[in-house]
Amino acid sequence: MTRRMLLFGGTFDPVHHGHLIVARAVCERGGYERVVLVPAATPPHKRPAAASGAHRLAMLRLAVGDDPVFAIDDIELRRAGPSYTYDTLAALRQREGADVELHWLIGADMLADLPQWHRVQDVLTLARLIVAVRPPWDERLDTLLADLRGALDTRVVDALAESVVDVPRVEIASSAIRARVADGRSIRYLVPEPVRAYMRDQRLYAGSGPAHK
Repeated sequence: MTRRMLLFGGTFDPVHHGHLIVARAVCERGGYERVVLVPAATPPHKRPAAASGAHRLAMLRLAVGDDPVFAIDDIELRRAGPSYTYDTLAALRQREGADVELHWLIGADMLADLPQWHRVQDVLTLARLIVAVRPPWDERLDTLLADLRGALDTRVVDALAESVVDVPRVEIASSAIRARVADGRSIRYLVPEPVRAYMRDQRLYAGSGPAHK
């Protein structure tokens, strides 16, 4: 029987409950055994992470604990240069073998930028993209897919449309968490408690104000 591997990449700077809720929802609704979190070393289309790879990896491990639904792969943190999805998938294909289906989870907000991805056609050959959709992106999905038809093969866009998974709307952002920490405001209930304690003890994202609680 073919094994399916669901992968969820991101900066996780820091990991928060929104990441975990969405990942678990897709894992359950898609009938996957687990979801593998893949922290990026150097995201190619975003600012560099504020926390080091070692800190972000430590926070991910604290966040998932011994939950069997989650696994973590530091493949991108161990590789120099930009963390291109293509490079990661190519390495995983070589490591896991041809009998494993690689499924890469993205948010619907990433669809517009998909044609600009590094070696996007090869990415779409190596893996099936799973699209997590939550409000308000559910109302924009048809437009996003229509725009892609002018840039990508129609069969690719049809496959994306068939790989949509509705997920809960969770209004939490890593940037907002970093801002709250810098201002000395509480981040309780936004991140798992072990992650909050780690951030406090390591003074991650802290500004000149009082330590967050």
